[in-house]
Amino acid sequence: MRVTRNYMSALLNGNNGVNGTSSLLQRALSRSSKSKRSSRNALLTAAKNNNAYSNLVKNSAGTEKLYQNMKYHAEQVMDYADRLTDKSDTSLFAKAKESGKTDEIVSSVKGFVGQYNKMIENLKESGSRTEEVYLHQFNSMSSLSSSELASCGVKRNSDGTLSVDDKKLAETDLETLEKVWHGSGSFAGRASLWADSVESTAERSMKAEASTAYSNLFNGYGSRGNYFNFFS
Repeated sequence: MRVTRNYMSALLNGNNGVNGTSSLLQRALSRSSKSKRSSRNALLTAAKNNNAYSNLVKNSAGTEKLYQNMKYHAEQVMDYADRLTDKSDTSLFAKAKESGKTDEIVSSVKGFVGQYNKMIENLKESGSRTEEVYLHQFNSMSSLSSSELASCGVKRNSDGTLSVDDKKLAETDLETLEKVWHGSGSFAGRASLWADSVESTAERSMKAEASTAYSNLFNGYGSRGNYFNFFS
């Protein structure tokens, strides 16, 4: 047993007198250490790739959410515009003429303005060339109609959004409200036409974003390895 212990000690300390034996063992230990470092580095690299993938998914979800909001608010603008521009016997203006009350019209104008502003904010947040074209159209249209809008308490702001003077709107006579908000040629009617285009574009963009995210997922899989099974 003394011989065995001395022999192992000699191997580890390089004093066995047998040339090359200790260096073989040391190289083996060195290779083992390098292998561990290599595995650790691979693990860290995979973790970074996982973070990159997580960021990709997060960014894609954020963009898709933006287009969902844009689509929703554009639809709401159209819905409010439909109520305001309706010329049937049961329209808001027909009812107001019978009752002498403009409460429902006023409420619809406020709803329209709120959704219009949110749609404008979504278009600005997107910042794509197509959305810039829509913004230009809305800004031009609201600028040309600023006097009409102001006559019923709706102000065009410098950033292209609208704001409502509740008191002035409530006191506006039916004839003025009808001139500004009723019919396809009114501000609401013209805004609705462009909102329809915004809604269609947002829907197409949502589909394109989903397709791109799907493609990036599998491109990442091919170039970096399996994100889902690496740590299992």
